[in-house]
Amino acid sequence: MKDAVTTTGCHKPVVLQHHEAPVGSVMSTVARNSAFVLGVQVALKVLAFLFNVYVVRRLGDVHFGRYSAVMAYVAIFAIFTDWGMSPYAVREMAKDRGQTSQLLPDIIAIRVLFSLLVTLIAPLSALWLGKESDMVLGILIASAGLILYAFQGPLNSALTARERLDYTSIFTLVNQLVFWGLGVLLLMRGMGFIGLIIASLAGVATMVLLSGWTLFRLGVGRMILSVRHWSRLFLAALPFGISGISYVFMQRFDTVLISFVLTDAAVGWYNVPWTLINMVLLVAQSIAIAMYPSMVRSYTEDPESLPRVVWQSIKYLLIVCLPIVVGGTVLADRIIITLYEEMFVNSIPVLQVTLWALPGLFLLELFGRVASTLHLERPAARVNVINALITIVLNLALVPTVGILGAALALVAGRTIRLVQYWRLIGNERLVGRRWRVLLRVALAAAAMGAVVFFLCQMTAFGVIDSKMGLLALIGSGAAAYVVALLALGGVERRELVFLRNMVMERLARGGAR
Repeated sequence: MKDAVTTTGCHKPVVLQHHEAPVGSVMSTVARNSAFVLGVQVALKVLAFLFNVYVVRRLGDVHFGRYSAVMAYVAIFAIFTDWGMSPYAVREMAKDRGQTSQLLPDIIAIRVLFSLLVTLIAPLSALWLGKESDMVLGILIASAGLILYAFQGPLNSALTARERLDYTSIFTLVNQLVFWGLGVLLLMRGMGFIGLIIASLAGVATMVLLSGWTLFRLGVGRMILSVRHWSRLFLAALPFGISGISYVFMQRFDTVLISFVLTDAAVGWYNVPWTLINMVLLVAQSIAIAMYPSMVRSYTEDPESLPRVVWQSIKYLLIVCLPIVVGGTVLADRIIITLYEEMFVNSIPVLQVTLWALPGLFLLELFGRVASTLHLERPAARVNVINALITIVLNLALVPTVGILGAALALVAGRTIRLVQYWRLIGNERLVGRRWRVLLRVALAAAAMGAVVFFLCQMTAFGVIDSKMGLLALIGSGAAAYVVALLALGGVERRELVFLRNMVMERLARGGAR
């Protein structure tokens, strides 16, 4: 139920008036938004990764499965508390910050009312469906926590619309530290996954206080609650809401289905690889979240700038994710056994399959926001509904017959179909055009790296399958091989390296000036 967030620099971008300015302005803003806190975010992900490994080992497959099932169950109900108002608010407040004082109180009030309703329905439905008492208690606590998210979601949207992601990054750090610290303490006291849920909500409560204080310190004007505007707000946000509901069903239906059809342990085996993949989505989410407000503003000023910005983002996203997919597939057995021990050996084939959903997941983080920028939220909602239905049907067909591997196959197939749907919706000319050869070079570089890693895995010098040092050596060797192959094949151009170098130097110079 946590969303990954990134940061932005404190300086507003300067928009020049000649033709090339919007692209330069947007990309420099995106670079600042993505790079300002990249080090903090990487540190966060490393700590989150270590915490996740600790939690999985501490809980074991059965109780980690129950924790995953509870969070998935509540997440399906949670989307009905927002109805797409948060993404709609980001777009509208990014275009006109004056709307913050009107949208913010209305959205919070609506979400609080819906959250109270879910707090009643979700645990009662779980009890009626025959879930164990500890799972019903977990669902009750997590559902009540939606009231906190009713405040945090809109507050975060307002800060994002103001391109003050530097604040949201710091608050996310505090949130995570509270969650990790209290989570470890409660786990050590034997509270199990219930303790994790309580720790998570404590972190969110801290974030609510910090976000609210900061936003009002920045000045949003006098808050105006207007019940008569609720119906218009609800209808305007409905396309986003339909997309959001569809997205959550695509994300969580498999876990909920597994919890009913298979065992709690099977839920744990399936969610370990899925958790790893969600951690890898840092870069895609960083770029997409950082781009969105700037992209909306730039598209309003110069619509012709959008395809160039989107193309560069697609290329960089694939440069990052393709080696992870190929390398992770080759090293899946070592990764799972080294991190989670032989209890989770059934997660190995699941990881090898689900990794191939990563390119689609990376690009869809971007494409969803591009569609919103182009005001394609209504056709995008239709795409998401169709894809959600396809994903549900695939899971219903494959999970009872193939088990957790069937859920993994449904995940890859569903995300691939959704990627094709969005590609057709936005249009190839706005995305890649005729520049396929560059992407092919990136794919060939990833394939070459995979061949090198596979060859090295056969050598005794890299140790036994559960050797931590052997795994690190293989990852390092693969990364070096990929960089060499990428440069040799021309997957990265010299001017792009210069741009990245200048961006880093500018970042360091500003850091020194502070």
